[in-house]
Amino acid sequence: MKSITILLAGTLLATAQVFADLSAADLEKIESIVKESETRMKEYVSQEIAKVDTKISEMDKRLASEINAVDKQVARNFNLVLSLIALIAVAVGLPQLITAWQGRKLREQTEKYDALKQEVELLKQERFVRP
Repeated sequence: MKSITILLAGTLLATAQVFADLSAADLEKIESIVKESETRMKEYVSQEIAKVDTKISEMDKRLASEINAVDKQVARNFNLVLSLIALIAVAVGLPQLITAWQGRKLREQTEKYDALKQEVELLKQERFVRP
């Protein structure tokens, strides 16, 4: 088996193609094939880059519109929260203001009442003192 393998390998090495030289025409043909492959590869890569650029620009537009919509929603929500805070402040603060105003008015009336009561007492004392 080893001898057959060695004989076969020797036969392949001894063929005429092993000793053949490449001519200038062959080299030019290989060079033109490589250049053509490079050109096709560059065109393919350029087309793929253009496709990717298009997809990226479309995604950018879509994201920009979605971000704009989200910004509008956030602004609306912020205004709504401010409105609710103002409503709560009015709902809590207004009764307290009314109560404070009524308390001040009551104090003023109490002070007037006390002043009038003292005046009445003074008048009663003067009446008893000067009949």
